[in-house]
Amino acid sequence: MSPASQVGPRHRSRKYRPARRRFGGSAVWLIIGGAAAAVVASGFAVGAFVIGSFGSTPLQSSAFGAPMPPPGLSYVSAAAQIVGPSTVPAAGGCVASNIGTLTSPTALTNGTNTGICLSTNASGFLTGDTMYALEISFSHLAANATIFEIQIGIDVAPSGHSIAVTSYLETSASIVSQENATFAIDLTESGDTSVVQYGLLVTQL
Repeated sequence: MSPASQVGPRHRSRKYRPARRRFGGSAVWLIIGGAAAAVVASGFAVGAFVIGSFGSTPLQSSAFGAPMPPPGLSYVSAAAQIVGPSTVPAAGGCVASNIGTLTSPTALTNGTNTGICLSTNASGFLTGDTMYALEISFSHLAANATIFEIQIGIDVAPSGHSIAVTSYLETSASIVSQENATFAIDLTESGDTSVVQYGLLVTQL
């Protein structure tokens, strides 16, 4: 999935300035922030990433601070997609959540894009549903067998099913090329039609 991903005949990308958001009652800086216009029948207008700079100790990404990102970490894209057999997550996936915990993080696999389910459906994501997906990538420069904490906030409309969750991932023992994680929320199954704002904060533990 690339920043230019689009669905439908018309597409516009817009950049937005980083904004503060609260997760779990504590103020944090966003590494990535943006907004997206409403999903409409003729196509999507989705927000583009605003890449911030990074903190120093611990290795943590933030919207402000000295440029010192966790090695090998990059932010690939944020976009609306129509769920299908080859999307990540694919149709039928996300029957159960796999966001991971600190004691049992979701394992990434070298050369693979792992779908992380921010919302679930008893039947999995259905073909034709609209989902919003945010992708991050770990290259061969990233720390092997290391846990990363990802705090995620997505504001959706109109139903008010916005989310603020924390996911834990663990890189593989040997990253030869790269391994990706795509965080996805199914807008259709919750009755939503737009993403108003999103943000991620990534910390190497």
